[in-house]
Amino acid sequence: MSKVLIASHANMASGTVSSLDFLSGMGSEVEVIDAYVNGNDDFSSQLDAFLKENEGRNAVIFTDLEGGSVNQKILIKTAALPNITVVTQFNLAVVIATVLSGNDLDLQEVQKLVDKCQVKIAGITKSDVPEDSF
Repeated sequence: MSKVLIASHANMASGTVSSLDFLSGMGSEVEVIDAYVNGNDDFSSQLDAFLKENEGRNAVIFTDLEGGSVNQKILIKTAALPNITVVTQFNLAVVIATVLSGNDLDLQEVQKLVDKCQVKIAGITKSDVPEDSF
């Protein structure tokens, strides 16, 4: 299985892992960087440790905002690492799909998971519900 890291501003990363653990019991499979919380303004050492631990292995890093400071720092550090796939603007569904896949994921396999887990607008209108339901 590919190693997974979620890095975000504030507590989004740890909150996502909390939800992942609640739904699947696999929260311990994911590492977290909660940037800019409790003085964690420079998370380079955490990122470097993750990259060193996974040197030469496929790994997936999820970041919250494309172009945000967390994403920028990670993209700079991983630019020359073809085994690291960075997914930005992630959602809980793609994190769950990645962890539950249990596979060693390369870029193409991660892309397939991202495509399946796209954000969608959902809703129903009154015309979708039988008249006697109201």
